[in-house]
Amino acid sequence: MLRVLAGLGLVLVVFYLLLRVLKRAQPGLASGRADFRVVASLALSPRERVLLVQVGEQQLLLGAGAQGLRCLHVLPQALEAKPPGSGMPAVPFADWLRKAVSSSASSGACSGSSIDPS
Repeated sequence: MLRVLAGLGLVLVVFYLLLRVLKRAQPGLASGRADFRVVASLALSPRERVLLVQVGEQQLLLGAGAQGLRCLHVLPQALEAKPPGSGMPAVPFADWLRKAVSSSASSGACSGSSIDPS
């Protein structure tokens, strides 16, 4: 009986260690290459944010909330990311966002698509 329990314990330990090694060696994570990155983020409330995401050569304005992610606008040209504290932007963000949302409503850039977080 003791040999059976020791064998079972050994199998469980080997299985646990194998899972940890496989979890760390997932393909794509070790390459160091990022296909997308968050350029800027603005917290609107404790549970909601606006994200500017770079995907390849394209930038997307996304809304993140409790219901998931929502594409707000696809930018026609990329914005430059300024480091924090580098001064005020030439156009206030609120004015830019208002103009971007009104132009996306007419062009249907993202067509109100949403991404489920689960």
